Order: sequence, then structure tokens, then C-alpha cells
Amino acid sequence: MWLLLLFFQLLRVVGSNQQVLGFLGESVTLSPALDVTQRNISSIKWLILSNDTWIATYQRGKTKTDHFWRYRGRLHLDISSGDLMIKNLTRKDAMKYVLEVGFQGDGEISHKFVLRVEQRLAQPRVTKHQGWSEDGSCMVTLQCSSPNPSVNFTWSATPLATILIEGFRANTTFLLASMGADQVVNFTCNTATVLESARDTLNVECVRKPIPKPTPHPSHCPHFGYGVLLGTCLGVLLTVITYILRGKRGLCIQPPVTQSTSVATEENKTL
Repeated sequence: MWLLLLFFQLLRVVGSNQQVLGFLGESVTLSPALDVTQRNISSIKWLILSNDTWIATYQRGKTKTDHFWRYRGRLHLDISSGDLMIKNLTRKDAMKYVLEVGFQGDGEISHKFVLRVEQRLAQPRVTKHQGWSEDGSCMVTLQCSSPNPSVNFTWSATPLATILIEGFRANTTFLLASMGADQVVNFTCNTATVLESARDTLNVECVRKPIPKPTPHPSHCPHFGYGVLLGTCLGVLLTVITYILRGKRGLCIQPPVTQSTSVATEENKTL
């Protein structure tokens, strides 16, 4: 009977390729979920590249995690469970991993893992533009963008607002909503993939802003009056100057008294 049990133990393979998801720059653990009550593990081998390259081992009581240069300083092997932690994930870490665990007198089991490495879903960003309609309600235009491609967008509002139009373009979604005057609404943009989700919330307050008064333009009438007054003064001044000059000229052009006229006058007086 013990030979039959040993035969099944040697052929035992726990599950098929186990899918594991990790994110760039973070850590992930490949866990075979072994029975931790079994303390008779004699060897642990983690392999990649068609199962012929060791990256972490436990043999003869010694643990080694620097077999392959690309994983040096990034692996941690738990010898009690067989778990392998990979730190600071990169795109090149996405591949198939094989675990082989040997037990003292109980043969060997094997586990296979397929690791996927993805970019963590970034938080979207919501921006707004606010305007007023003729009936006093507040019309709000919101825009939500995500740096991640191929994400699904959904909107939610608390309290409820009247959503008029939703639109999508590339990695951006647009929303036109109507709010009551002096109302505060929390608009939330949700992004999601098959792996995870993220969100961003914007508090929008519908408050009418005072319309700025137009700046009055200076009147041209004062300048016109000043011009008329100045022209009048100059005209009067010019007239006075002309009159004075004419008077002086009249005095200068009087006919001179000749000597013969003076003598005749004297003679008339003598007679």
C-alpha cells in the first residue's frame, strides 16, 4: 500500500497554471498553498525559462536567491511554505514560474504559475466649467481624463443632479448636468478595468456670481468745451493784439509838418 501512495505522491501536481497578477514597481507573492503542518521539506526549487534556470533554491539546509542576475536582491523564499516573493516588479518578470518541492521520503510535488505584470490604474482627474441658464439653474460641464488606455468611465452624483449629456473621446469623458441655484453636488468620475477601479470626486457649488459692471468710458464733451473756450480766448487775444498794432501804425503814418508851412503861418500871424 505504501508503494501505491508513494506512486501517487510522485505524480501529484497541484492544479494547472495558476494565474497571478502583479503591478509594476510593487511586490507579488507566488504561493503554492502547501500544508504548513508538513515540516519535512527537503528541497525547494523555483525555475524559469523552460524549467531549466534556477532563480531561488533551498537545498541541504541552505537558501540561495541569487542564481539569476536579473532577480538578485529582489527575491525572498519562505522555506516553510515554499512561497516566493518578487519585489520591484518589471515587465520582464511576466512569464511562467515552476516550483518543485521535495519531501523527505515522500517524493516531490510541482506547481506552475503564470505571472502577469500590469500598470496600476491611475486616478482620473475631473475639471469643470460652470455657467447659468435663463431659468436660474446652473449648467455644469465636467471633464474626466485618465492616463490609462481602455478604461470604462461612469459618473455618479450626490445628491442627484440632472444629467443631460454624456460623451466619450479617447481616454476622456464629458458630462453636462443641471443643478439648482445654491445647490452643492459631489460629482464622481469612476474608471475601471477588469482588474481594478479608481475614482475622483469634485464638489461643485452652484452660486451665481455678480455680473461685473462695465467700466464707463470718459466723455468727450469736456474736452470739446475746453477746446471751444481755448479757441475763443485765442481769438479775443488775437483781436486785441491786431487793434493795438493798427493804432500804433496810424500814429506812425501821420504827414510831417514842413518848414514852408510853419513860415506862412508865422507871417499870417504878423499881419
